[in-house]
Amino acid sequence: MDHIKAHEGDEKLFWDESNWQPLCKSCHDRKTAKEDGRWGKKGRVYPYDFK
Repeated sequence: MDHIKAHEGDEKLFWDESNWQPLCKSCHDRKTAKEDGRWGKKGRVYPYDFK
């Protein structure tokens, strides 16, 4: 699942189902790389657990 608008650690936006869209892995990786500037921002820490 992909977030239409990047949540950037905002837990409310992360769990907002209206902000979700299905994407295959390759499309998700391409979109994320474009938004984050290649393959992600290293060291990014979110205040919640994804388990």
